[in-house]
Amino acid sequence: MKYGFKIFVIACWALCAVCLTSCHQSLVKPNSVPIYYSDSGYINLLPTQAMSGSLDGLQHLEGTFSKDPTAQGSQEDSSSKSFSGDVWVRANDTLLSITLMSGFGTTIAELAYANDSVSFASSLIDVEKMKAEYVLADFQACFYPFDALKKNFEKHGFTFTEKRSTENGNPDFERVLSENGNVIFRIVRKANEIVFENVLRHYAYHITLGND
Repeated sequence: MKYGFKIFVIACWALCAVCLTSCHQSLVKPNSVPIYYSDSGYINLLPTQAMSGSLDGLQHLEGTFSKDPTAQGSQEDSSSKSFSGDVWVRANDTLLSITLMSGFGTTIAELAYANDSVSFASSLIDVEKMKAEYVLADFQACFYPFDALKKNFEKHGFTFTEKRSTENGNPDFERVLSENGNVIFRIVRKANEIVFENVLRHYAYHITLGND
């Protein structure tokens, strides 16, 4: 679990631990850490200016992570990890931030991308070991305009497609990222729900949107 989903899994496990008294923070340049969507192919985060419109609201997030069934030792450990919680997402042309909250409404962790830098602050998680860019990239793939995403992915050798539907007035879509004909992830939005499934890394998000 060395990719973005690990952040949320550890955050939920950390709810059972004693809260640290100090808040750790990490600041990095967005393009200093490549985001590998395959073993050899990577992208960098899009600038926040690529966002069209704005998003500012509470969302419910459910996630699962399963061990690669083809990996050595997978037969001995075929269990999956799961969690659910609320996140507050703000996205506009100057900021992308994700705040992970406990069931009591307290902040567990906050990821923010603004002013050409990424920050990850938490009083529970060792942020030095986390890669916030992976979570932010997944959320960009869900919420940023298709054309900007397509240009960024294809610049790095990936194929990115979208099928749109306006049935019942909803901005539904299916987005697929692939490399050499192999699907890496699929995003399906229907009404107020988004399902992000990373087929290659064996993790998924189910996001229930608020009023966006």
